[in-house]
Amino acid sequence: MPIALEPNQSFDVVLPSDKDKPVESRPTFIARTQSMRGQRQTLKAIDDSVDTKNEELTHELMFKIVLDELERVLVGWRNMGERDFSRDALEDVLSFREARELLMMVAHNQAVQHEEKKS
Repeated sequence: MPIALEPNQSFDVVLPSDKDKPVESRPTFIARTQSMRGQRQTLKAIDDSVDTKNEELTHELMFKIVLDELERVLVGWRNMGERDFSRDALEDVLSFREARELLMMVAHNQAVQHEEKKS
């Protein structure tokens, strides 16, 4: 069924650095499934966050672009200790590289694979 007909679908995303951790304690992000339009928007944000031709791009703007997009595509998380999911908390738990890696996985609707879920 086309994603556009089920817009509230979500999927689990695990950063590669966490994939070997036990399922019950593995840090897991919950993302909205992206249509082609959403994928385009996410990929544009990734590109814009490192556009070396943009003379107005500051470190502050780079982080804002990435956080704005994470806020749009993520709906929650699990196994992040006592932290509640929020934009502010994202800044505390992710590096810039991890944030961009997470966006790339969301842009490609890369859910945790079935065999990964079993471990």
